Order: sequence, then structure tokens, then C-alpha cells
Amino acid sequence: MRALALDDSESDVHRILAALKLRQDDHDKAAYHQARALSLNPNDDLIVVQQGELLTWLGQADEGAEWIRKAMRLNPYHPARFWSHLGRACFVARRYREAIEAVQHVPTPDHFQLASIAACFAMLGDEAQTKASAARTLESKPDFSVAKDYLPTLHYKHAADLAHHRDALLKAGLPA
Repeated sequence: MRALALDDSESDVHRILAALKLRQDDHDKAAYHQARALSLNPNDDLIVVQQGELLTWLGQADEGAEWIRKAMRLNPYHPARFWSHLGRACFVARRYREAIEAVQHVPTPDHFQLASIAACFAMLGDEAQTKASAARTLESKPDFSVAKDYLPTLHYKHAADLAHHRDALLKAGLPA
């Protein structure tokens, strides 16, 4: 907050505050700071991708995916995590194949990304791929738990989006 008091026109301060408020599940303040960051620097790929993330958390996943794609166009050498953000947006929008394709761009997927792929395959009804992806998740993190490891990282505004994510992970056979 001191940085904000020193310079209210610094886009990175607002971007960081938006991310912090989102992690505190303060969606209104996150949206305020994100809008301010975007108005100050509309072509910063980190601000643009975060706009997509925020929209996804707010339940506007289709629009969120478009913002994430815009960030990828702004920076063709974007960090691999942009693919994860796109994957989550597509998952929330129930475009599971697109979600899988996005996350598969991550060079070294972690247990969160592997679990996400398993959840997508489960929602598609592909039992073989679901089982293989769930196994990869547990190889990556043998003590993986949906409730302990995954759900606390989600910041959905709407309980239905959280339930959709939880249910898909459990449908994939991942430990509760």
C-alpha cells in the first residue's frame, strides 16, 4: 500500500495489488486494481494475461480466454504459465479439449497441470486417458489431495465454478 500511496499511476503496483486481493478472495478490490492497471498500461502482457485470469475467476471464462490469447500475441515469447491460464479458462468454459491442448504446451507440467488434464479427460469420458493422467499426477506428487493441495489454489467467485472443478478432479479418480 505504501507503493500505491507513493505513485497511484504505476501500473505494476495495481497489477500486484489485484493479484494479492484475488488471492484473498476480495474479487471487487481485485477487479478495481486490475482495471486501473489495464487503463494505465493496456499493452503489458502481464497485465493483459491477468485480466484474462481475473475474468476466469469471476465466471467469465470465454472472455478471459480471449484476453489470455491477446497477451500471448503481445508477447510471442510469453512464459509457459500463460498456457496454464488458458487451460483453466477453457476448462471453466467447459471446452475440455482446448484446455488439454493448452496445458500440453507446458514443457514440464507440475502436479496441478497434470491434475487439470486428468479432470478434462474425465469430463470428456475418456477413461484410458483419465487413468493415465491421474497416474502421472500421483507420480509427480504421491501424496496429492484435491482438498489439501488443489482446491486452496482456486479463487472462483462463484461456488458453482469451484464445485465443477472439484467434481471433475474427483471424477478423474484423484484422492479427495
